[in-house]
Amino acid sequence: MSLADLQRRMQAAITAGGPPPGLAGNTQGLEVYRGAWRARLHEALRTNYPVLHRVLGDAAFGALADDYMHAHPSQKRSIRWFGDCLPDFVAGRIDALPHPALADLARMEWRICLAFDAADRVPLGFERLARTTPEDWPRLCFRLQPGFALIDLEWSVAPVWRELSEADDPNHPVAPPERLDNTILIWRKDLTPMWRSVLPLEAALLRAIEAGESFAQLCGRVLAEGDEDKAAITVMRYLQQWVADELLAAER
Repeated sequence: MSLADLQRRMQAAITAGGPPPGLAGNTQGLEVYRGAWRARLHEALRTNYPVLHRVLGDAAFGALADDYMHAHPSQKRSIRWFGDCLPDFVAGRIDALPHPALADLARMEWRICLAFDAADRVPLGFERLARTTPEDWPRLCFRLQPGFALIDLEWSVAPVWRELSEADDPNHPVAPPERLDNTILIWRKDLTPMWRSVLPLEAALLRAIEAGESFAQLCGRVLAEGDEDKAAITVMRYLQQWVADELLAAER
């Protein structure tokens, strides 16, 4: 048996259970490695989903982590990305969870993780916009930062996330979230993940930017909402907010 085969069999024995095929050894010692592997994956999920962990508590979160590990074994070289399928996994077992809003909470937490690790791009500054000529404005397009995300939620989990993420007491009580269709914008400013709720018009404009639409096309969307006299002003107001938030990236 080659060293590579031996390593593959040992890995399978630790991560999938059962004795190492064709190997003799200390079963008790193997259990130590299995326990360490399980504990490390649990730790990774707690790190990526700290508020979900707080809501569920150690025992329920540990049971969820075990079920998830069996359904979605770690496949990536970096354990940082373990848990990428957890939002969908939670959504698929709503009946087994204490509250259906936990699926939205998991989605929000994972997108915050992605925003934190997104690539760095120089933010678009006001000076760049000031150099744009009136003739160039209609065809001007914008680029969103890599950490940008818009997520449509069915529950008001954002206030719960904020309250629990800032609470020092791990047993801090919080009121259950209300049923509410809402959209959350997530991005990163400097080294800090940011989020805020957005109204449907702003969400539509950001999705249009993501699709490559120009300033003139953005104004056309506002016109379609009936704001004929203030279309450009409305888009410019949003644009100023996005630049101040460092949500837009400068050209390469």
